[in-house]
Amino acid sequence: MDTSWNTRYDTGIRIIDEQHQELFRIVEALRRMVQDGTRRTEVEALLEDLVTCSERHFATEEGIMARYGYPDLTQHVSEHATMLTSLHELLAKFQESDQAMAMLVPTFMEGWLKHHISDGDFGFVTFLKARNLA
Repeated sequence: MDTSWNTRYDTGIRIIDEQHQELFRIVEALRRMVQDGTRRTEVEALLEDLVTCSERHFATEEGIMARYGYPDLTQHVSEHATMLTSLHELLAKFQESDQAMAMLVPTFMEGWLKHHISDGDFGFVTFLKARNLA
């Protein structure tokens, strides 16, 4: 499965694109670590980093959306909250069980990232471009 960044996910907003790329890098690193049998503590640290980076990214997106009065902000914030809840649950499950659980995280994140960027973030980018803000 390809978890690498692809230019089709470029939004044209540099900070958002950089953060998306960082999330893709973490997901790919996590996939490699699990496949290579990396120590549990290292995998857990990377999972925690994924949660932190996701929280930071969502705050960045939501701040930009609020600043420009994006009409679908509430829906987008709700999607972010659901995602963070899922990530926290996956981290907790990993902490309770073995590394097999960790393989679910990159699969889950990859699907979510691709869907969210394509369906959620591009709606915001279209909104900004229509107003000559991006």
